[in-house]
Amino acid sequence: MELIGLCSAIAAVLFIGFNILCLIMGRFDGLGITETVFISYGIGIGFISLEMLLFYIAGWKFSIPALLLPWTAVVAAGLVIARKPLRSYWLTKQSQKIDCFGLRPRNDVIAISFLSVFLKFGIALEVAYAFFRALIRPIEAYDAVAIYAIKSKIFFLAKAIPETYFPSLVHGFPHPDYPLNIPLAETFIYMAMGSMNDQLVKIIFPLFFVGILVALYFAIRRFASRAYALLFTFIIATIPQFNAYATNAYQELPLAFYCFTGSVFLFRWLERRDDFRYLALSAVMAALSAWTKNEGAMYCVINASIVLWASLTARVRKGGSNKPVYAAALYAFIIVLIILPWAFIKRKYGIINDEINLANLNPLYMVRQLHKLGPILYELQKQLFGPKKWLILWPAVIAVAALKYKELFKGVTGYITASLVLAFCGYIVFYMISYVDVVFFASKTWSRFLLHLLPLTILWLACLLKEDIKL
Repeated sequence: MELIGLCSAIAAVLFIGFNILCLIMGRFDGLGITETVFISYGIGIGFISLEMLLFYIAGWKFSIPALLLPWTAVVAAGLVIARKPLRSYWLTKQSQKIDCFGLRPRNDVIAISFLSVFLKFGIALEVAYAFFRALIRPIEAYDAVAIYAIKSKIFFLAKAIPETYFPSLVHGFPHPDYPLNIPLAETFIYMAMGSMNDQLVKIIFPLFFVGILVALYFAIRRFASRAYALLFTFIIATIPQFNAYATNAYQELPLAFYCFTGSVFLFRWLERRDDFRYLALSAVMAALSAWTKNEGAMYCVINASIVLWASLTARVRKGGSNKPVYAAALYAFIIVLIILPWAFIKRKYGIINDEINLANLNPLYMVRQLHKLGPILYELQKQLFGPKKWLILWPAVIAVAALKYKELFKGVTGYITASLVLAFCGYIVFYMISYVDVVFFASKTWSRFLLHLLPLTILWLACLLKEDIKL
């Protein structure tokens, strides 16, 4: 019965996410079927958990029928909009004209090469291993239990977010201001299964792992061959640190999924400024990253800054047209709309971060904290040159950046470079304004922060090396 409940919960998440995606996209001429499935999964998880937060604000109890009933209107609208069959973007003649990075896709050889078979087998093996390691044991990692899983158990037992949770109870947990996307998603699955099965509920995390692989493959596939896309998907799938976090119930891979997809769809909009579907989808995914972990708010700011910059430069080129400004306003509006309920809760009950104070974000304070740069960069280089967790990925990234320095800021690749640089700088700022001992903080968190950047870094490598690796 638990397995039936689990499958039903995942099906409900996919179906709800798919219909929300229908409302955003209208037609699926820009997404492949597998890509659609995992984008729907991420959206479904995020919006069901947001609905559960709204249930708290309204003072309602949780139940599966009550949680699913409000989505009937969305499902009806989505079914009408998605009446046209799904079709893969790159297989259409239209997609052969231009891809999302301004390049022409290469023609694939129909015969399946040995390399492609090897890469597919390797990726499938890593995925199977991730599911095996995730489901073979219950949630046991400290943060996964103390910060997230214990909350989901409280919500499940109370069949609601208890009335006293935010006014008092939340302050007894480490990091009381951490968003509740994944804890509430775990609660939903517990309810569907009818029990607190800490093994089966972990399926959430390897599914996000596969979602990142699929999103990366499709992003590369739009400007390169199948074998080329498989190569870089294989590279990320075999990185030990990335694979390990698909199994330990931490929030890093869900956050990485939302950050990455938010960036990918933003870059697609930058190539097709008139197609606001991708802009809206990017804003939704970026906002869900902020609903997953606090670090996601930084990616919202980075993406919104890129949209604003691109919009202002486009407005100048178009002689004062307001259309680009509307794009920036739309992006900001969607993000604010999605994160507003959680921001309201935090402000109402005075829930603040116990490690980082954004009030310290001023020039004078930052100057006084410059002595922290040494330990921050020292702990960073231990990660960059640590093959046990990352193989030779980061030295390779440094080498490619040095060799391809002329191409770093060309076209959409330039926006990817800017995103990565801003994210690195953002994490350094977090360390500098933190109350926690900087050596301890950096030594414990750099390895996680790099995971958030990893999928975009692999895409960046694929863009820079597209002319050097002939597949």
